[in-house]
Amino acid sequence: MRIIQKSENGSLTVEAAVILPVFMLGLLTLVSVLLMDLAGMRMQASLLLKAEELAVSLADGHNVSALTVRDELTRELATEDVRLIDGGWEGVDMSASFLDDPEYVELCMDCNFIPLGNYFGVLKVPYRRRCISHVWCGYDRGFFKDEEYVYVTEGSEVYHLDRDCSHLRLTVTGTDSATVGTLRNSKGAKYKPCEICHSSLTQGKLYITPEGDRYHNSITCSGLKRTVRAIRKSEIKDRRPCSRCGR
Repeated sequence: MRIIQKSENGSLTVEAAVILPVFMLGLLTLVSVLLMDLAGMRMQASLLLKAEELAVSLADGHNVSALTVRDELTRELATEDVRLIDGGWEGVDMSASFLDDPEYVELCMDCNFIPLGNYFGVLKVPYRRRCISHVWCGYDRGFFKDEEYVYVTEGSEVYHLDRDCSHLRLTVTGTDSATVGTLRNSKGAKYKPCEICHSSLTQGKLYITPEGDRYHNSITCSGLKRTVRAIRKSEIKDRRPCSRCGR
């Protein structure tokens, strides 16, 4: 029996001609997504910085229009970011307004990103960022001119004379579940689980403070923060002085 072998010339070339454009399109899409994400982060950072500057300007009595904000903001944009925006600088729509409370200003940025290779502008990715900032009001010098003021924290029965008191500025230390049981706080007491972040000994890294008696599994737990405010000394009511700075 005679076997005849036949070969198909050019079949690999045809497959490559089909697969290569698809691969390049996928690669171009991935690069476009990364570039648009990076541009968005830079624009968000610029918007936040501009909102902070605007909050100070408005507090000083200056009038700032949305057009001025847009012009200042777009001047700070990198050239590579502008190339991704439909219409360039002119394609950025900026609005600035006060909320119901005139102490808050809102900045909104709208534009459309155009992915790489989208030469005909058919595909557009909408991008919107919104930033709210409190207008800086500060305080008048001499607000407590005729009376001494002290520092207190929410829910505390103690007042402080020194803003830098160690009881107000917590020192957070990292530990782990295998060690926390052997540690003691500044009063010699053992550490217990925090009721706020529901710490457990099975969750690896923990956080403690020398003055506290709880261990936390999250560095952002509200139990590790202090909200400090200044009040007149006549308003301390039944609060007692701090054992460190109140003497």
